[in-house]
Amino acid sequence: MLSANDLVEDPGRIASIVEHTNVDPAATEAEIWTLCQEVRDHDFRAAVVVPYHAPLAAELLGDRATVVAVIGFPYGIQNAPAKVAEAEALLAHVDELDVVMNRTAFANDDHDGVVEDVAAVAEAVGDATLKCIIEAPALSPDEIRTAAALVEDGGADVVKTAVGYDGPTDPADVEAIRAAVDADTGVKASGGISTFEGALEMVRAGATHIGTSSGVEILESIDR
Repeated sequence: MLSANDLVEDPGRIASIVEHTNVDPAATEAEIWTLCQEVRDHDFRAAVVVPYHAPLAAELLGDRATVVAVIGFPYGIQNAPAKVAEAEALLAHVDELDVVMNRTAFANDDHDGVVEDVAAVAEAVGDATLKCIIEAPALSPDEIRTAAALVEDGGADVVKTAVGYDGPTDPADVEAIRAAVDADTGVKASGGISTFEGALEMVRAGATHIGTSSGVEILESIDR
């Protein structure tokens, strides 16, 4: 696991945990070509795209980097069978899936519903890595800890902070997730991270993955 000390000694290693992202619903094929070229040029860990662009990203990246698609995006309101169908349709093209927690179930204190929703997707994806987005900026610290524990119980390999629609992620959000899950469960910080220092703070807080549309900017900020 990459530590903050590792990054202080060799800042360029941040690329190995950056998941370079374009999930704009209006993204063009040309923009996904650019995204994937940047992933290749800078050795980013992954490219994250919407389902429509997953086949193209897989074609462009091959074995060079991980391909990730979002499902149940952006609010997680789809029911479990819909998320399962979406996941199954993508497995031929992606290595990992970022699914949004059922935020409606969580808001209604339906904790069993949250767990069952994630568990259904986890079963469908099998050995593929499953990250689950809890939208931490919209939650209190206690709610963040509860949500993180629930999605981990459902089988998420990584708990992801946010899609970014409810504001940027704070290092405290990452700390709350890290405190609630097992040491071998990953934490993906995503939302408003655009500089190396910002990414470093997330790693110090416990992040193992950085999701950002500003991967290139993060690298460029190292020398400023």
